[in-house]
Amino acid sequence: MTHPPTTLFAPRTERAERRLWAVLAALFMLVAGVNSVLALSEAQWWQGAVAGVFIVAAAGCARVATRTRD
Repeated sequence: MTHPPTTLFAPRTERAERRLWAVLAALFMLVAGVNSVLALSEAQWWQGAVAGVFIVAAAGCARVATRTRD
């Protein structure tokens, strides 16, 4: 059984997509900041590693957000 495509009530422009990537980058940085504070206060190395992973993810999202189409 096939279903019709789901409609998404969001703008599908390049500008809206860049905004979405920028919001994702900000959220990843927020989570990385919380994890780094926890890593420093609780002296847990794995929380520092998780913060590093989130920083890398935020950098990737920020790079996509600032990329322009040729």
